[in-house]
Amino acid sequence: MKILVVGNRVPWPLHDGGAIATYGMLRSLAENGAEVDFFSFNTKKHFAENAIIEKYFGFCKVHLVSLDAGVKPLKALWNLLFGGSYHLERYDDLEAAVELYDLIQSGNYDCVMAEGLYSMPITLRVMNQLSVKSDGLKTNEINVNSNETIQKKPIKWVYRSHNLEYQIWERLAISTPQPLKRWYLALQSKRLMRYEIDAWCQMDAIVPIVETDSNVIHSTVAETRKFDQVNSGNSASRLPQMHVYQPGIVIERPFAFIHQPKSLFHIGSMEWQANEQGVIWFLNKVWPLVLLAQPNAKFHLAGKGLSKQDPRFFHSGIVNHGEVPDAEDFMHQHGVMIVPIQAGSGIRIKTLEAMALGVPIVSTSVGAQGLAVLDGVEIEIADEPKDFAAAICKLLSSPAKSQEMTIQARKYVELHHNLKRNTTELLTFLASI
Repeated sequence: MKILVVGNRVPWPLHDGGAIATYGMLRSLAENGAEVDFFSFNTKKHFAENAIIEKYFGFCKVHLVSLDAGVKPLKALWNLLFGGSYHLERYDDLEAAVELYDLIQSGNYDCVMAEGLYSMPITLRVMNQLSVKSDGLKTNEINVNSNETIQKKPIKWVYRSHNLEYQIWERLAISTPQPLKRWYLALQSKRLMRYEIDAWCQMDAIVPIVETDSNVIHSTVAETRKFDQVNSGNSASRLPQMHVYQPGIVIERPFAFIHQPKSLFHIGSMEWQANEQGVIWFLNKVWPLVLLAQPNAKFHLAGKGLSKQDPRFFHSGIVNHGEVPDAEDFMHQHGVMIVPIQAGSGIRIKTLEAMALGVPIVSTSVGAQGLAVLDGVEIEIADEPKDFAAAICKLLSSPAKSQEMTIQARKYVELHHNLKRNTTELLTFLASI
């Protein structure tokens, strides 16, 4: 099977969950027998040199288009007044769409898979262009060469949904205290929701990473199609096929529980607003309660985009490590992992890594979303500050309880997140459509 995966950034280095999930899938597809091409923006923020591509992406053919996807104040203001989702419009690049169009026309692919929502603007642009061309209609949206090599077989268009993007921004809005910012986030959430639903309805297949997202997508598309049928009088079109592809992880290091009676930590990209907001909530609401019970406790903080000079993290007992070179080393060294996020969707890859390594975890319900885990069995789950603090103190003071929990967590990861098995099932699904 020949697959073209369309991304919005190069998934390297592996310092965040999105990069880990995308890179793992690309590599696993190739290792399981697929011929894989990867088309992506090479953004200013996540720019990858040729040496990186040659060293770490030798298992697939990589096609990159340079893009500055940074926020431009004037464009953001124009978008606010007259546009759709500014988050997505930053990745709707005509030059990239032309290159993607030409690649697909000459590639003879079995399927094109858009990797995450921010890959959808150029994917939909090209998909609709190809559909128009195949119907014999004229269009000047993408100028094409009349002598081009034409794709020989029908393509199946697949969307791999990492999360319900609108849901993240909706939850961020709800938990934001500043009125103006809350209004802006809510507006962006509504615009994202409209775009996501429209995108779902155009796909041949959708590959969510969790069952809960699959259920929401399926019911929403079904309702949308029914509404369109009633208003247009046309017969209902076929729903996109669905397959839940849970992210698999590869842990090179052996399972090893190490009890740290006075240490807890958080690691995650602080460039992601949900992580930043969750850590601030923890420091303001939970950490003082932990210190009352455990005065000598230390909270170790690390992550991409974390400044060691950030005054928000100058609290008693806080150790700010900034960005660390090895996440697994950091997790092993600092005891109990906390996942305090209040807004999110999908699955947190860092949580899966910690579960596989033997690290005890305390998470909010949102942080545990997408995992079929039980509170107190694989991880501790708490949402109120006092309950969150109590769960931390329980694990800090009870090595036997912590160890038993990590053993169950490791079994869960082995059962549900085996990368090779999950990718084999994905390839079987893609072949079936």
